[in-house]
Amino acid sequence: MLFLASSDLTDEDVKAFASIIDRRHGPAKVIPVKGNPRSLIVKTTNAIAPLLRGEGAGFRLGDKSLVSVLTSGAIGNLKRRATRAAPNGEIPQR
Repeated sequence: MLFLASSDLTDEDVKAFASIIDRRHGPAKVIPVKGNPRSLIVKTTNAIAPLLRGEGAGFRLGDKSLVSVLTSGAIGNLKRRATRAAPNGEIPQR
């Protein structure tokens, strides 16, 4: 799953987000996307993905918010979409 933050994420933000996911849903791999400091990929199971999408308005990390913008079974597809983001961090829709 590709998540987009309202502003650039720090290493501490990534760790905090991974901790939130772990506490709520169990272990998942959180991958920062090179080329887009506002994007994170969460590698999880098919059973957990709908729960993450269903988190309503998303997640809060201090003054930053993260929302799920795309789900794909292939990490490469998610990375490609995240690095094609506009300068304001938005992911272009097809």
